[in-house]
Amino acid sequence: MKIAVCDDEVQFMDAVCPLLEQWARESGMKLTLYRFTNGDDLVEAHRNETMDLIILDVIMPLLNGIDTARELRSMNQTVPIIFLTSSREFAVDSYEVKALNYLMKPVDHDKLFFTLNEFLKTFNLSKASFTAKTADGFCRIVIADVDFLEAQNKQVLVHLTGDRTIAIRELFSKCAEVFSPENGFCCCHRSYIVNLGNVERFSKTEVITACHSVIPISRNNYAAFKEAYFNHMFE
Repeated sequence: MKIAVCDDEVQFMDAVCPLLEQWARESGMKLTLYRFTNGDDLVEAHRNETMDLIILDVIMPLLNGIDTARELRSMNQTVPIIFLTSSREFAVDSYEVKALNYLMKPVDHDKLFFTLNEFLKTFNLSKASFTAKTADGFCRIVIADVDFLEAQNKQVLVHLTGDRTIAIRELFSKCAEVFSPENGFCCCHRSYIVNLGNVERFSKTEVITACHSVIPISRNNYAAFKEAYFNHMFE
C-alpha cells in the first residue's frame, strides 16, 4: 500500500508517520510512505505513482489542502483523502471533494486507526480479482470494476464500468460463487448477476445501474434481490 502524507509542518509528519507504520504492521500490510511539504509536489507525484491513500493538511502556503484535493479530483482521481488539520473552518469544503474523513490535530490514535480500518475494507475489496478463461487464454478481472454479468450461450459476458465487455469461458454457476452477495453482487435473473453497489434504481421487472445498464429481474428472484440490496445498503 502507498500512502502519501502532505503537511508543511515537518514535526507533524514525524509524529503521524510512525502511527501509520504501526497501523500497517498490526494490519499485516506492507507500507510505503511518501512525504510532501506542499500540494504541488503531491499532485505531481500522484500522477506518476498513484497513491492508495492521501493524508492531507488543510492550511498550507500556496496550494492549500482543499485546493490540492480539487486538483486531484479534476484529474478524475478517486483516491481516498483524509484531512488532518488544526482548523474546523474547512470541514464543509471537505464534503465537496469527497474526503474520507476530516480529523483534528493533534492526532487521536483511536480515531485515526478507526478511519484507516474503514479505508482498508474498501481497499481490500477494490483489489480483489477473479482470473477467468477467455478464447485467447486467461484474464484478470477486478471484481469492483464489474457492473453486471450476463450468461450467453456457452460463455459469460462481463460488463465493466467504463463501457467495456469481456467474454469469458466460465460456467455461470462458478461466476455466481465469486460474484456473490458477500462480495456485493446478486443474481437478479437466471442469466444476470448485478453489482449491488452500482444499482441506481429498480422495479419489480428491471434494474438500472449507474452505468445506465438495464437488466431484467425475474419474478422468482425479485424478493431475494430486494432483500440483498437493502442488506447491502444497510451494511
